[in-house]
This record gives sequence, C-alpha cells and structure tokens, in this order.
Amino acid sequence: MHWLRLLKCAALLAAVPLFWALPAQAGELFVLAPAAPQPTASALKPGLAVKYAYGSVEWLEAAEGWRGEARLGKPLEGFVYGDTDGVDYALTSGSNIEVIAFIEGYLHFSAGVHELEFQSNDGLRVTVAGTDIYTHDGKHACASLGAVQIKTPKTGWYAMRALYFQKKGTACLDLSIRKPGGEWDWTAPEMYGHIPQ
Repeated sequence: MHWLRLLKCAALLAAVPLFWALPAQAGELFVLAPAAPQPTASALKPGLAVKYAYGSVEWLEAAEGWRGEARLGKPLEGFVYGDTDGVDYALTSGSNIEVIAFIEGYLHFSAGVHELEFQSNDGLRVTVAGTDIYTHDGKHACASLGAVQIKTPKTGWYAMRALYFQKKGTACLDLSIRKPGGEWDWTAPEMYGHIPQ
C-alpha cells in the first residue's frame, strides 16, 4: 500500500511542470468594459505610451518595483515587435539588455468575442479594462502561453496597461488576434492608440 502512495505522489509531481506551462487564464472568457468616456479622435495618437527603466530583474514583481525610476520613451507602434537577434534594441528603448517597460494606451475592438495570443521575451502582464487577462512571468524565449478569449460588448476603445521586461539578448512583444474559429492575423496599427503624457 505504501508503494502505491509513493507512485501517486511521483505521478503528481511529474505533472506539476505541465500545469506551470499552461496559462493561468486558460479556458476563461474575460468580459471587458469599454473606456468611459471614450477618448476623442483628436486626443488620441497612434501607438502606445511607454516609460522605461533599466535594471536587472527576472520576475514581474521585481520589475514593478522600478516604476518610480521609469522615464518617458518613444511611443510603441503597438504589440508588433518580432524576435530580435540580440543586437537590435528591445522595443523603442535604445538598449538590448535589462529593459523594463511600463506601457499604457487603448486597444480598439469591434463588438464580439476575440481570441488574443501574446508572445513575449521575457516577462509580460497585460491588463485590459482593469482585468488582468494575460501573464507570462520569468525569463524565457519568445513564446506564448496560449490564447485568451475576451468579449467586448461594444465596438470602441478599451483601456490597456502592460508591464514588460527583457533581461538580456533577444526580445519580442507581439499580439495576434482572431475571431473564434477564424484565421490568426497580426494586429494592425489602427488597433492601438494613446493620449500623450
């Protein structure tokens, strides 16, 4: 009987990394509220606002501690930065090592259900309409934890904040979108907007 218990414990421990590999939000549908009031077209500029800090971190919690040190950077075009070769800068930061980015702005969605797939290198947390919809913590290659589903009741702008860090070498920050069962596509520049700070 004792050996059966040991086998069950070993099987449980062997399964733990599989659970770590799944997004915490797998299978959940996030119902989001549009920004109220909606930003005016005259107030919005293309892309996303970003502030940068520079320091050695390996987890999002540590990256958050650098918020007070962050300085305004060149706006991002959006989540449209493919995997770098280790020479190119991370995002618009001017550095390819130890970059921490505090990102803010708006995402434009049509009414309905959408699947989003973020890719990052390294850590990323995305909050839309006050709800954490995606977190991929720690150091890792350009990868995704899988798609998340959102429901946007109205066509319009949805407030977004993200925390990103890159430790050293290569970097990426991408977002693909599709209607459930449809074809994946990269996000278009028109989907991103920010109010200059």
